[in-house]
Amino acid sequence: MYTIDEFSEANCTNFLLFLKDKWDEIHNKTNIFRYKIDNTSEKVIDGYLLQLNPDRCSKRRTPEKIESVCQPFNKNKFNFTKVSPEEIITSLRDKSLDEVSTVLVNVSPISRYHSLFCPALNSCLPQIATEQDLNLVIKLMLITSDRAFRIGFNSLCALASVNHLHYHLFVEKQILPVENAEYIHLIGPVFCLYNYPVPSFCFQVRQEDCTLNIAGDVNKLLQYFLTNDIAHNIFMTKGRKLNGGTEEIVRILVWPRKSSAGAKQLEAFNVAVCELSGWFPVYNVDDFERLQASDLEAELRKWRVDNFDELCNEIKNLFS
Repeated sequence: MYTIDEFSEANCTNFLLFLKDKWDEIHNKTNIFRYKIDNTSEKVIDGYLLQLNPDRCSKRRTPEKIESVCQPFNKNKFNFTKVSPEEIITSLRDKSLDEVSTVLVNVSPISRYHSLFCPALNSCLPQIATEQDLNLVIKLMLITSDRAFRIGFNSLCALASVNHLHYHLFVEKQILPVENAEYIHLIGPVFCLYNYPVPSFCFQVRQEDCTLNIAGDVNKLLQYFLTNDIAHNIFMTKGRKLNGGTEEIVRILVWPRKSSAGAKQLEAFNVAVCELSGWFPVYNVDDFERLQASDLEAELRKWRVDNFDELCNEIKNLFS
C-alpha cells in the first residue's frame, strides 16, 4: 500500500510510470481483460480524436440500469468489491484520511492504461462525487506531471455503467478540443466553456493552491446538480490558465447534460465524459471511416441542457 504523497515528484516516484508498469504487467500476463488493447487505429478530424474500439461495444459487461442521479448503491448488483484480486493495481491512502482507495485496471478499456480509481471501495458508496474524493483525485492530477494523464467521472444518468463510486484514469497523448478552447469568467472560481457543442463550467487549480477549497467549490456545483436532478460529467486535464498567461494548471470541467436514462444508445458511440472532451471511441469500422466533425458535433448537441443560460444565472447566485 502507498500513500498519495509517496508518488510526489519530491519523493522521486511518478504515479503514472508506476500505473503504466503495473497495467502492462496485468495486461500481458493475465487473462482478466475482456479484450486486449494493442494497435488501436486512430485519426484526428478538425481537432476531434477518433479511436476504433469495436470490442468495447461487444465484449464489455452490460451496464447497470440507472433511473436517478441519486440512485442508492445495490449490493446485489455488480460492484467493485466483486472484482478479481488480479485486477488490483494498488491501494492508496491519503495521510489525512483513514479510508483506503483502490486503483483497478478497467477490464473493458477504452484505450491503453485505462484504469479506475475507487475511493473507499469497501464503503460501497454510490456513484455520487463528494468533496473528499474530489480532493483525492485533484491531488493525483497535481502529483502527475505528464500532460497525457486525465481523470474522468460519469454521474448516474450520464452513462455511468456501475453504481459504485469510481473515477476513470486515462492516458492519451493527443491534445483534445476542450484543452485549447477559450473560456470566459462567470463568477468567483467558476469559468464557462460556452462556444462548444455542449457547454460546461470549469474550475482551475495550481500546485500551490489549497486543493480542499477547489474541491469544495466543485462540490458546491455538484450538490446543486444533484438537488435539481441534473446528470453531469467531470473531466480533469492540464492546460494554460483560464484567465490568461502561460502557467500550466489543472482544469476541472463539469458538464450539465441531459439524462441518459431510457435514451436509445447509438451504434457508433455513446456520449459520456470522453466524447464530451472531444475524444470518441468508435465501435465499428464503417462509422470510423464515415464520421465527420459535423456528425460528432450534432450528436454532442443532443445532450446539451436546454436552459444553460438560465443555469449560468443560477450558478452566479450560488457563488455570489
